[in-house]
Amino acid sequence: MADSKKSFAADIENPALGFISSAIPQERQPEPQRSIAAHRNEAKSKRLQLLIRPSLYRALKQRADEEGNSVNDLINQLLENATKKE
Repeated sequence: MADSKKSFAADIENPALGFISSAIPQERQPEPQRSIAAHRNEAKSKRLQLLIRPSLYRALKQRADEEGNSVNDLINQLLENATKKE
């Protein structure tokens, strides 16, 4: 018998390649402009971790409580108003 070992490396495709997306960047289409009403019906699925000063959080919490909202809803309203184009 020969002492040489057969190499199977060339015969097997790497299974990880099926999970890796192409390295070629795909062009992203800009999102169409929507009205504020459409944004209210949009599901909130993006998460953002935001670091703020404790004093600013207390002020936001107080205002949200006064308006009967959560801090999250208040921040969403403030951001919508800040990014609104007139």
